[in-house]
Amino acid sequence: MFESFSAFSKEFIVSNGVTGIFIVAMLESFIFPVPTALIITTGTALKLDVFSVVVVATFGSVLGAVLGYYLGMMGGRPFLVWLFDEGKVRKVDKSFEKYGVYAVGVGALTPLPFKLFTISAGVGRMDILPFILICIPTRFLQFLLFALFGNMLSQLIFL
Repeated sequence: MFESFSAFSKEFIVSNGVTGIFIVAMLESFIFPVPTALIITTGTALKLDVFSVVVVATFGSVLGAVLGYYLGMMGGRPFLVWLFDEGKVRKVDKSFEKYGVYAVGVGALTPLPFKLFTISAGVGRMDILPFILICIPTRFLQFLLFALFGNMLSQLIFL
């Protein structure tokens, strides 16, 4: 399975470059199941510029997060439970109650499904400005780490 995803990632980056990274980052923030971090790692391993990849991915991801937020506002909790199971939604509810907007930051930095947090923030009617302001640096940091890892791989493997 990893080999097929690796081949897909490489072909996708070769065909679409940073535009493809933008699209995947945007879609992954509210619906798409492919982790942006893997596409970013592949992109920088294939010698795409680290800074360009991180900025484009961050912009796409935050735009997608806002779309997810509004999707949550419009679809409400039934939509969220339909996408994810009730147990996951309850866990996110508890993290929002305990940590507020910082729960979104944790979702943005970790391998947890970010879309669960973006849609939940809309369902819970979180203030949009703090939501956006936590998404920007946390997504940037996650993407920077994966981009630097990909860049390191390109130097080690493709010398």
